[in-house]
Amino acid sequence: MSEKPVLKLPKTLYEKMLESLSILFLLGIYVFIIVNWGEIPDRVPTHFNFAGEPDGWGGKASVLILPIIATFLFKMMFILSKFPHIHNYPIEVTPENAEGIYRNSRKMLITMNFFLTFFLTIGAWEMINVAKGNEGFGMWSMIGFFVSIFGTMGYYMYRMIKLRKK
Repeated sequence: MSEKPVLKLPKTLYEKMLESLSILFLLGIYVFIIVNWGEIPDRVPTHFNFAGEPDGWGGKASVLILPIIATFLFKMMFILSKFPHIHNYPIEVTPENAEGIYRNSRKMLITMNFFLTFFLTIGAWEMINVAKGNEGFGMWSMIGFFVSIFGTMGYYMYRMIKLRKK
């Protein structure tokens, strides 16, 4: 088994922007919860069926679950993106292709991190919005989540396979 090269690669503007937006979403949902805490009913939806209708309920503090999960996932993926040499790859990493593969892998993680943060923020907002008796997004937020996550993975895996041919 060959050792993968360890490279220090500066982040691109795209990567910095997505990480900044992710942090803004996280901060925004916490601020939204704090500002609206007095208006949040004691019973909030904690689960929605595929049609977007609530089918599980919990206490008021349940609105903190998604932001806490989003924060944890953001931190873990943020740290993991700093060490692309420890990631698993479907192609052999060589000194010649390492930079391209590492940049691709890091962009994939940062993009997926953005979408996870975005959609978990939307989910927390929707929990509060529906608890207040307003309309939610229905199934569209879940469809958007799956398309975004699997689309991102597919796109960057395709790019990685193309890197093998170079």
